[in-house]
Amino acid sequence: MKKNITFLFFVLQIGTLIGQNLKIQIGPTFSKLNWENSMVDETVYNNNITGVSVLIGIDYLNFKYFNLSSNIGFIQKGGKDSVFVVAPLGGVENKGLLKIKLNYLTVNTTANLKFPIKDFVIPYLFVGPRIDYLISYKEDAVVLQQFDDMGILNKLIYGVLTGVGIDFKIKKFFVGAVFDYYFNFNKIVDNTSDTNVSNEIIDRTFTIDLKVGYKM
Repeated sequence: MKKNITFLFFVLQIGTLIGQNLKIQIGPTFSKLNWENSMVDETVYNNNITGVSVLIGIDYLNFKYFNLSSNIGFIQKGGKDSVFVVAPLGGVENKGLLKIKLNYLTVNTTANLKFPIKDFVIPYLFVGPRIDYLISYKEDAVVLQQFDDMGILNKLIYGVLTGVGIDFKIKKFFVGAVFDYYFNFNKIVDNTSDTNVSNEIIDRTFTIDLKVGYKM
């Protein structure tokens, strides 16, 4: 992981020399978890939860129809599910929610294909490799902790970041909006026990960010 972060910072430094745009993105995340256990018929924690994402980065090798972009930041993922609990008085069952929230350090580099309209409105598509590293998590019930204790919780998630965006240039500044989809190649948990009980947990996450930047 340290090597990946060092490499990203190296790319950012090179981008400063040959690129143009420094930027920051911030916005909500929308995600859910799909936890499947071979002993249970239903999928749980598959209701959406809202978190936050913050990215800083640089656009470089900036041509009219193409550029590269490297970013580092923080993203929250998670899920929630409905459960029945017994009330302390009267024995009445009430419906409650259990939540899981995961906090990741994320790094990515994308190739951006631009479709400029005039010189100040630039829609674009992008795709590129991504790595997320789990730095902490919070849960209302002991779910991830049991897998963490067993050493089968994958803290390093790798995949692809893809999406669409639009920039509006205002002299040396630009503002915009970005839709990111986080597609994963591996799973948070992917394990089959000695008794042939399998557990799989994956996340489905996308973000809608506002972006502010400066042309160097």
